[in-house]
Amino acid sequence: MKNILSLALLLLLTILLACGATTFDASAQALTLWFEKLVPSLFAGMVLIRILDEQGILRWLAQIGFGWSEAVFHISPQAFSLVVASFFLGSPAGQILIDEYVADHRLDPPAARRLALCVCVSTPTFVLITCGAVLLQSMPMGLALWLAQLLAVMMLLFFTRGLPVRLKDTPLHPVPSLFESLRTSVIQSGISLYFIGAYLLMALVLIQLAALIIPARGLLPLQCIGEFSLGVEQVSHLPLPLSRRTLFMGLILGFASFSVHLQVLSLTPHLQLRYRTFFLFRIAQCLLSGMILSLLLILLCWRTG
Repeated sequence: MKNILSLALLLLLTILLACGATTFDASAQALTLWFEKLVPSLFAGMVLIRILDEQGILRWLAQIGFGWSEAVFHISPQAFSLVVASFFLGSPAGQILIDEYVADHRLDPPAARRLALCVCVSTPTFVLITCGAVLLQSMPMGLALWLAQLLAVMMLLFFTRGLPVRLKDTPLHPVPSLFESLRTSVIQSGISLYFIGAYLLMALVLIQLAALIIPARGLLPLQCIGEFSLGVEQVSHLPLPLSRRTLFMGLILGFASFSVHLQVLSLTPHLQLRYRTFFLFRIAQCLLSGMILSLLLILLCWRTG
């Protein structure tokens, strides 16, 4: 098996060298997409959420506002703060935060895996601003996309409530100063964005190389399942009704793309996720998102029609 993998990597290196122009163009496209779309919509929110988590404010707010999470999802209010944080951080940053809780012995691995499997989403800023306001030029459609993500995740958490999630009782650690929290949050958010950009670049290069040998009609599906940010951008340009483009975007966001799958599994060593299980959860989330979004779009059409 290792010999086959080594030969495949050598073949890929040969193709990269032989197709230098294609590799360069794909890399430039990835960097442009990362710098102009992802960084502006993700970085500030990621920093703020990490500060709130380090200062204990998220757990305090969850204790006040999510007391019902224990009864509905079998997730303690303090542990539910990780669900809230993951929603705002997006994937893979949310799973990285959960992995850090396991590394610090604040959360059991099985419970952490449940959260990481169920809460795999794009950030609200990416969905509402990038997808809704910029690509679809419709905030109501952006809101429908975000609500579909939210409700699909809530359903996954409900279906998996047989495994309780509670934070461990650990010795109290002093809350870091605000400036220390800001420093570490900027560093961790920057590292997460760096990895997102790196995997985006690799995914786009591979997609462009594959485009040299596959029919043109197969390129769009490959882009959608390969890298979600590229997929939603390409779908937004299709000559289809707004509701149809929104639905396709919802399916892409629900599946999250193989690029995100690779990021989550490679950046969370303490979770020890199995890809088969993670993949099945993404299929389930994709289907749930599609059904929920279809209902929301029908309601929107009924209200506006």
